[in-house]
Amino acid sequence: MKSFGFFIRALSCFLLLFATWNPSGYSYLSWLDTDDGSRLSLKLAVGVLLLATYAAYARIAWVALRWIGTLTCLALLISGYLAIRHFGLLDPNAPFWNSAVVLIFSSVVLSVGVCWSHIKRRISGQSHVLSPPP
Repeated sequence: MKSFGFFIRALSCFLLLFATWNPSGYSYLSWLDTDDGSRLSLKLAVGVLLLATYAAYARIAWVALRWIGTLTCLALLISGYLAIRHFGLLDPNAPFWNSAVVLIFSSVVLSVGVCWSHIKRRISGQSHVLSPPP
């Protein structure tokens, strides 16, 4: 996998998470919260599309990382978050930036999961083969 492929996969993970919810208020959940009663079918179609995309990305990340990889990524990112707060680079009383950092870290975990099979195949020559579920 070239670095451009990694960038595109990571960008799609960031866009997926930030399009669903973000602290600025321009997101799918904010759009659902408006009670104007119009465009209900469009809101439902976008929700189904987001749900299908989440299911596909979560399945890809789960097959690549499993429990140990997911927990390792989360442990690294949580310790990084705590280090940022410890050094005073992130104000603990700023909910906008705290939620943005949590979204960024979540999208990093998802993008590592989506890209991990390609990275592993590049390094070791092994590839993941999906078998049908039991």
